[in-house]
Amino acid sequence: MIPLPSLRPSPSPRGPADVLRVSHRAGDVGPASYGYANLARQAALGAHLLEFDVRVTADDDLVVFHDGALVPVDGGEPVRVRDLPASQVPDDVPRCADVIADATRAGLGLYADVKSLTPAGAARLAGLLDEHGMAGRTVLASARPKVVRLCAEAAPDLPRAILFHAVDDVDPVALAHDCAADLVHPCWEWLPAPHETLAAAAWRGSARAAGLGVVCWHEERRHVAEGLYALGVDAICSDDTALLASVAATGTQ
Repeated sequence: MIPLPSLRPSPSPRGPADVLRVSHRAGDVGPASYGYANLARQAALGAHLLEFDVRVTADDDLVVFHDGALVPVDGGEPVRVRDLPASQVPDDVPRCADVIADATRAGLGLYADVKSLTPAGAARLAGLLDEHGMAGRTVLASARPKVVRLCAEAAPDLPRAILFHAVDDVDPVALAHDCAADLVHPCWEWLPAPHETLAAAAWRGSARAAGLGVVCWHEERRHVAEGLYALGVDAICSDDTALLASVAATGTQ
């Protein structure tokens, strides 16, 4: 397996080689994104972790799916993943167990963005990670505090991240403490200069003082990625793994 920088928050700014490189949705290259061949490619490009979206089915199974609804093959009304048993989820939707297995085989760690979860689903996820030896190589994340708390109950030893989109109307430190998160993850890819917004954020210093780490949105702009590395963040997601590896290599020369 690929040696990983620590998944735990760093007490000081990270050097470029220690910033976790997270392949956002396996590079978003198409239907085969989560198959072994592409995951091995992402690892070869320099990714440390695979980011993937997890949703729970009606029978507490787990699938990898970003959006909340599926369009049935018969052309009927869209149906939410959570309302379908796993047996009725279309075959082209990856199963969480398969993605974890292929990521393990490729040598990657995991950054699971959990969109929906139940207590039974959380236990299933924790069991899958244990089964594949990935408990020490996984971050569990969600934009929903309730889901982060479920992850904390099912897998208390795994680091957890809370995602948020707001810039001004949020206290990330209080948010993290409320749901037992170890890392805060601003989703700021929509900002024109998010690295500057993060540098000026009043909470950034208090987050580090509180023992929290910072995971950054998926970023494909080189100058922004360079700014994030300069800030010494804990992790950066990107659709372009090679970009992150290139910026890291430049920073370590």
